[in-house]
Amino acid sequence: MVKTTHSLLPLTTTALFAAAITACSTTGGPSTNVSSLLLDATGQNGRACLDVKDIRGYGVLDGDVISINTNREYYLATVLPGCMDLQMSTHAMFKQRFGEICGGGMDSVRTGGDNCTIRNIFEFENRESAFAVHDQVMEKQAELREAARAQ
Repeated sequence: MVKTTHSLLPLTTTALFAAAITACSTTGGPSTNVSSLLLDATGQNGRACLDVKDIRGYGVLDGDVISINTNREYYLATVLPGCMDLQMSTHAMFKQRFGEICGGGMDSVRTGGDNCTIRNIFEFENRESAFAVHDQVMEKQAELREAARAQ
């Protein structure tokens, strides 16, 4: 039996360094990701949870943001990119563990042919405050994208 003793450390370090350089060169500045912008705007960690049985309604905002109305609060949930049927679907099924969905990438929403992973969930006192923050984030995203194009 031949025993090899190479180290993966140089390969791992090189891969991480390359990923960091690529991230810096492609973004050119602050993130325009909706989840990141909502994290900054709300000061929340994006890991809010809600009971599925409390959901009274939902809607899709700007492709990868879902507004969710419950008995007491209002939520904005973001999904990972690539969820194509979300805007077109007339119904959704929230897939959860233990009766609740939480931000953090463990739960999902099923729409049409897509199974969309929920990235973050943010909690708000009411619909107005949720939509105000969403509008603020959309404006910030547009500004950042315009600034990136100007460079």
